[in-house]
Amino acid sequence: MRNFLDRMTFNVPDGGSGGGAPAPAAAAAPPAISPPAAGTPPAAAAAPPAPSAGDPPAGAGGPPAGGEFYKPQGLAEHLLGKDQNETMDKMAKALDGYRARDAQNGVPDRPEAYGEFSGEIPDTIKPHLETLKGDPLFGRVAAKALEHKISVPAYQALTQEFLSVSAEMGLMEPIVDEKAERAALVPDVAKHLTPAEQQQAVEKRINDNYAFLDGLIAKDIGIDKDVAEYAKAMIGDSAKGHRLFEAMQKMTGGQAGTGPSFGNTPPGGLDPKQEIARRQALPENTWGDAKFNQQSYDQLQADLRRVYGE
Repeated sequence: MRNFLDRMTFNVPDGGSGGGAPAPAAAAAPPAISPPAAGTPPAAAAAPPAPSAGDPPAGAGGPPAGGEFYKPQGLAEHLLGKDQNETMDKMAKALDGYRARDAQNGVPDRPEAYGEFSGEIPDTIKPHLETLKGDPLFGRVAAKALEHKISVPAYQALTQEFLSVSAEMGLMEPIVDEKAERAALVPDVAKHLTPAEQQQAVEKRINDNYAFLDGLIAKDIGIDKDVAEYAKAMIGDSAKGHRLFEAMQKMTGGQAGTGPSFGNTPPGGLDPKQEIARRQALPENTWGDAKFNQQSYDQLQADLRRVYGE
């Protein structure tokens, strides 16, 4: 056994003597790395060698198989370059050309430009043109005009002609001046108050008139919610419309916020005289009370004359 172990561990062939199989060829040794020159910084010494001119930059993938690169569907052949960068350059140049052509032809780069009217504008349509800027309908039409590359001069000429013809035919309603209409709705008894208090009085007047219209719905006289809302939308934005609502209340014997009575027993089962007595005791109908309301008091006086006569 000892001789056997000696042969396994210590009897190394010497290339020609001693018998046995020749030793396998040694693995190729890695190339020797020369030590850095004296004074060389450690980072520079550890840096890998620079890639050759033909190697791709680190992190960049190699070219696709076959040397092909992405080509957008429908791309014209004259915009296709020898590589992706050249193709992008050609497309950007073409886009600049289209923009320059559109600008020369008066096509804007945003739909809002169609609403920037200038030059001579007839007085009959000038207020209507001012309202177009915030009109959703105009916004959609302007967006469609930009989609079809319509020039600003052409679009504005068509718009002005349409409005002018409509005005001549009487189809254009006057523009409502909201500020002027609200000023006209300030009750006489509130004209000595501060602007903020006047606006509160206007809001109450408007709300009372709308409550009157809503009260008509429950009277089963052929007026439903759609009719009431139509009246509010069509004439509720003007002082004249609200004066009409108030005249209807007086004519029907109604009280603001309750709807007309039409000679029937008021809500709650009270007869007209009992209802007037109740209203006479209310703070808003009592002179000197902090809650006194002239409009409510005037309505009470009108109902008194209607029930008891002059």
